[in-house]
Amino acid sequence: MKELTRNTTIPTVRMTHLSHEQRELLPLAFGEFLDTAATATARATFYNTRGEQEAAVDAVHRDLFGLDRGIYTAALLLPGVTDFSRQIGAVRLLRTTQTTGLLSPEQEGAAVRGLLRMLPPQRMLKMFGMLRAERINNARTRRLILSTLLSADKLEFWAVKYRRKLATALVHAWGRRTASIVRAVLAKPADDRKDKERQIVQRHLHRFVHGDDRERIEQCVRFILGDEDGLTLRRLAAYRDAKCDLQAGRLLPFETLEGLRSRFHHDRTSAEVLELTKAQLTAGQKIGLQRKAAESKVEVEFDPTRYDAVKLYVYAYEMGSSEAIRSELHRQAKATAERLPVQFEHVGILLDVSASMVGHETQARRPISVALALRDLLAATAEQATIVTSDGRVAPAAELIEPVGDTSLAAGLVTLLKSDPDVVFVLTDGYENAPAGRFAAVVRAVRRMGVQTPIHQFSAVFAAEARGICSLCDVVPGLPVSKPEAIGLGLLKVLFEADVDRGAAALLGVVRPAMEAAGPPGGHRPKVGYELSLG
Repeated sequence: MKELTRNTTIPTVRMTHLSHEQRELLPLAFGEFLDTAATATARATFYNTRGEQEAAVDAVHRDLFGLDRGIYTAALLLPGVTDFSRQIGAVRLLRTTQTTGLLSPEQEGAAVRGLLRMLPPQRMLKMFGMLRAERINNARTRRLILSTLLSADKLEFWAVKYRRKLATALVHAWGRRTASIVRAVLAKPADDRKDKERQIVQRHLHRFVHGDDRERIEQCVRFILGDEDGLTLRRLAAYRDAKCDLQAGRLLPFETLEGLRSRFHHDRTSAEVLELTKAQLTAGQKIGLQRKAAESKVEVEFDPTRYDAVKLYVYAYEMGSSEAIRSELHRQAKATAERLPVQFEHVGILLDVSASMVGHETQARRPISVALALRDLLAATAEQATIVTSDGRVAPAAELIEPVGDTSLAAGLVTLLKSDPDVVFVLTDGYENAPAGRFAAVVRAVRRMGVQTPIHQFSAVFAAEARGICSLCDVVPGLPVSKPEAIGLGLLKVLFEADVDRGAAALLGVVRPAMEAAGPPGGHRPKVGYELSLG
């Protein structure tokens, strides 16, 4: 990593607003944040409870935010940051007053809108629910909620799938009284509304909507707020009619029609609902419903090319692998490797396949799936790859391997170093127990012997007690990785440790496209003015 940073060309940014003490603290806080933001979720892990995770995550976010709000904001936009970190980061930014600094208030506003664009709709709506729970209802928050929802092309689809969450968000933005008035006014035909009623609709709804889309948005809002009279939009009408005729709901999402079936059609089966709505399934639903489809004898198309490597590995553990899946894993590894700014002649890969790599039941087999996807990528960066597992098994690219037993990595490291690779990558959750500390002892011993082969540790598991990645050795710091294509986070972490100004420039260069793509609604796009070029 250090060798690569020396070959990285980055424009200069001067962090002159920082004190000497803040400059000293920023690399550590930024490193802990990257470790956290790339790996932490709102779920327990094999070694930490959910409560322990949340407390550590809050402390790490608070520390970087307190040192530099602009660096914190930009870091939330980095590829590989989890949706969980983006949610709590956006809430933190909206809770507090915007200030000038590394990012102007205009640029921060674009960054927050960029964060929302990155979140799947269900998680964006969950974030809006977090704003309500914390009673964050300033003008900036209200404008963000209304402009995001009322200008959404998919509002009709969202309305039937996330009706309650949308109602919660709109009522939070408008207030209960205003939401009730808006619903009553929208129930009237447009030509029958009085001037004051037209002003109400204009102020609270139309100013966020394109002129030729007002009728569609009005119907969606009426439906979200509970009014189903006179609906003409296809999905909204299908929702209303499916209460009496299940067949009428074939245009609805599976979960929505399943909910209506359970309430209004007790004599019908879930398998019938799946058959009716299979044409409406999203790519995420198709992979998630494969087991149910098999049990229901309903054929649901599954195309491996629609999913990233981590999801394919999780699926393969659940449903079994296939030649099509292995072929797609090979293709993705090769394509991602070709985009990396580094190639090797011979890499050594030490793969932790201990029982803890299964992860917690709430995210079963995710840690091992990330490790296997990263194994494939790293192997594809070299002409030769030597792969050794923690228990001596062979794990060729695109193949599954079941995690069992203790974590014993020292012997595997010795085996790899004997093969004389250019570099060694250790893929682990960072917890060594057979025995603890043996890996670090081996590293120190080989360094004393003059073996200087670079060793890097990657981990996809957040360690609450470490406030980041649990490192196996103080001279081999752990680097965060949530998916193969986000491997560059480790480079950014090293850049900040080497030079705060160059690290800040690199960070802004990476996230600039996301900030400019968001821009103010209907206005010009603010220029951030930094670029990252990898030489």
